Amino acid sequence: MRSLCTTLLAVGLIGIAAAPGVAAELKAEGNEPGLSVLIQDLKRDEANSVTLRFQLVNDADKTISLHGKFEDHEAKGRDSDEVGGVHLIDNANKKKYLVVRDSNGKCACAKIGNLAKGAKASLWAKFAAPPENIEKVTVVVPDFQPVDGVPITR
Repeated sequence: MRSLCTTLLAVGLIGIAAAPGVAAELKAEGNEPGLSVLIQDLKRDEANSVTLRFQLVNDADKTISLHGKFEDHEAKGRDSDEVGGVHLIDNANKKKYLVVRDSNGKCACAKIGNLAKGAKASLWAKFAAPPENIEKVTVVVPDFQPVDGVPITR
């Protein structure tokens, strides 16, 4: 019994130790020093769409203004604080997925303004879903390195 408990504990610790490696793969540095993006998840729903949840992390020693940084410059009726410029790339089908917009051009996404020193902002954006056979995509957040291999979950 003691051997089984030791084995289970060791397996659990290995799982815990492996978890940060996964998060590190879904993180990208920005053009602004100290600013990074962390992809939390990309979930498929029954309505044939996917929702991206991500965080912006400010490890800089100052407040960073993000007004207009993530907007979609080609969208009509845009709001400069929307994260509407975020997009997905389906590399297998060579297709780019833009944030869903309503008939007035308003994106189905979060807004952001300033990010205080040491703060994190939880953000989201909704997209049309890639085909069911696509399990991973690249997430592109303007002014950040692309994040490849982001899994689409249910």
